[in-house]
Amino acid sequence: MKDITIFDNFINNEELEEARHFIHSPGTICKQIHNGHKVTEWFFNEGDNADKKFIIENETKIDGPNTTIFNPVGGGMDDATPSAKKFITKIQNKIEKCTNNKLLLWRVYLNRQVTGQDVVLHTDDIRNHAYTLLIYIGDITPENYDKAGGDLEFKNKENTRIEPFTKRAVLFKGCIPHQAYAPLVPGITRISFAFKFLCMSEKIPFIVNYS
Repeated sequence: MKDITIFDNFINNEELEEARHFIHSPGTICKQIHNGHKVTEWFFNEGDNADKKFIIENETKIDGPNTTIFNPVGGGMDDATPSAKKFITKIQNKIEKCTNNKLLLWRVYLNRQVTGQDVVLHTDDIRNHAYTLLIYIGDITPENYDKAGGDLEFKNKENTRIEPFTKRAVLFKGCIPHQAYAPLVPGITRISFAFKFLCMSEKIPFIVNYS
């Protein structure tokens, strides 16, 4: 897959409303705790300087040639509400069709930023076969972008910048350093729906040396 791919109007109006439903409603049934916060509630993440809300939260562990999924913080697909399962499955099927790849989903959450909440430069994952899909469901549109801002900026050779227009999605390698700028003016909220995938066809094969 490409390092960075933009999908304009990745979701339609109906899917946008489905996604926005989770801004106010929990995506998982379980009430387990992550860093002192219920996984179903918004909390401020100091490391990112933004608000987060987990929809599903699995952890991944690489064990030899295999990827083992385990769930220490709760909120996996088995715990997801029916509406969350439906929406997440729909998005996974759509991105797999767009990329022609089978992807292993391991985390879904929401990011929320208002004025002053610029996210620091970071990488999502050091694994070369790890990808992040962001779907923008906030208030930023081509009509208000000039005053709102809120770009996603990558520290790659091209210094790629992407406007977070509502219904747009961007799929990128998690190892690329990037940062998300907050809206420039009050009254506008930047919200992204984040899906974390592993592309198993790009995983470095496990080699056994018998010599």
